[in-house]
Amino acid sequence: MPLVYINLMKGRPPEKIESMITAVSYAIADSLEADLDTVRVMVYEMEEHQYGVAGKPMRVVREERARAKEQT
Repeated sequence: MPLVYINLMKGRPPEKIESMITAVSYAIADSLEADLDTVRVMVYEMEEHQYGVAGKPMRVVREERARAKEQT
């Protein structure tokens, strides 16, 4: 039974997450030639303070990206 764990930052609409679950389930079943009924997908949503990139909290990373976007 394939088990897929997905970690996401909070904030996406439930419909988008449900759509992703469907797409991932079919992709896993197809690529592994597994019965779709055996695929399990678990989605965990995280707050910004629970995630970091390159040693920086996600809040800081987003601020830096927004500033860089403004400069272009």
